[in-house]
Amino acid sequence: MGKKKLEKNVRNVPITVRLNEEESRYLKNCAAACGLSAAEFMRQLCRGNAPQPVPQTEFWELLNTLYEVHAAFKKCVPYFPSAAEICKEIEQLAVNLQQRFTMPQPFDIENFVGKGEV
Repeated sequence: MGKKKLEKNVRNVPITVRLNEEESRYLKNCAAACGLSAAEFMRQLCRGNAPQPVPQTEFWELLNTLYEVHAAFKKCVPYFPSAAEICKEIEQLAVNLQQRFTMPQPFDIENFVGKGEV
């Protein structure tokens, strides 16, 4: 690849959108809530992703507690082998929570076609 960027990754098409003050504030607030610039927020939407707001502190506290419970069950595995299955379930729950609340979620425009929204 060298110094040249892949052509599909080069952002050289400017888009101009005129917004009123309220719309502009709303866009900036939505982007900021997701930890993104307004431009990246719009790029995510164009790629079919709905950016998620940055989770609140309570989410991370809950996730840390879940990991502590996981660690406690893991210590029990030598004595109670059935605890290994619970560990796997907790691990999957933690991964699912992180994906659902921190990763952009698919936004399928096809779900709206024919329903009057688009």
